Amino acid sequence: MPPSLTPATMHNIAIRILAPLLFVATALGMVGQGTRWMPLWIANVGARISLTEIATAQLVVGILIATAVTLALCGGRLKTIAVRVALVAYAFCCVATLASLLARSSTVGNLPLLMPTIALCAAMGINLVLDRTKRVDSRHHNRSGVWFGAGILGIWVLSLGLAARVPIAMNSTLRTDARGIESVSLDYVQWQGRTLPDTGLSRLLPHLTALTLEGRSIIILYSPECGHCREVFDQYFATPRPDVKVFAVEIPPPPDSIALSGDNLGPMPCADCQRLSLPLGKHYILKPPTVLVVDNGRVVCATDSDWKSCLGEPTAPVIAPPGQP
Repeated sequence: MPPSLTPATMHNIAIRILAPLLFVATALGMVGQGTRWMPLWIANVGARISLTEIATAQLVVGILIATAVTLALCGGRLKTIAVRVALVAYAFCCVATLASLLARSSTVGNLPLLMPTIALCAAMGINLVLDRTKRVDSRHHNRSGVWFGAGILGIWVLSLGLAARVPIAMNSTLRTDARGIESVSLDYVQWQGRTLPDTGLSRLLPHLTALTLEGRSIIILYSPECGHCREVFDQYFATPRPDVKVFAVEIPPPPDSIALSGDNLGPMPCADCQRLSLPLGKHYILKPPTVLVVDNGRVVCATDSDWKSCLGEPTAPVIAPPGQP
């Protein structure tokens, strides 16, 4: 080791440079390569909290950048603890990704195993440097605890806010999990302004492209077990809409799900609409109901919450829940 690289210096380099570089490199890789860099299990976790795959990737990027900036700028004993916690969490994600891939190694090949393996080795290497060196003891701290906490909070808020505006490409919408079940991510956020073939929806419903090439069409993707879906159908589609073509596309439950008595709410009230269904045997990552407005074959509006922006005012009166005026 060169004389200038004392154990204390190496310890500081590992925390302030090596660990942040690892997190930043991972974040940049996800931004550059799109959602293909995000493990399926993380996408599924995001879906459970009603996040699209793009939003989940942006959240992961924000966490990585915030962690890197925090470690690079902060000091003291708290930073040593923080970097170890961050490296353990990072290594856990790598191990979980490898376990998921190894469970289906016969179908994914060896190349997808390369990146999480390299990342895991890098995290373990940095942790080894921390174990073999000693912490730099900074004895003079004039920083107020309140200002320190406010600075950390500001870093995280700014990082997460900027990450939410970073464009991340949807490179792959079809994956296979450890059980051999195909998972299809239907991320409507990426569909605005695109044709149906560009969205990937045409691969699941090929004839839908021809049906929406001319005029204005509304596509509503729903689950028969979704109570909120029924409310949207009652408000907007219970009466005929002669000005548009309406396609009610059912999202079937995952093949490994257990249907309980009373889960299926029956046919949705949809007057004069064409009823379709996505192919069975797949796990669809999508928050129902999702509404698409297609004008001459191109998606002009897409939402899973702001119905008025795409559908206008309800065609049926909204009935308030009991106890509300």
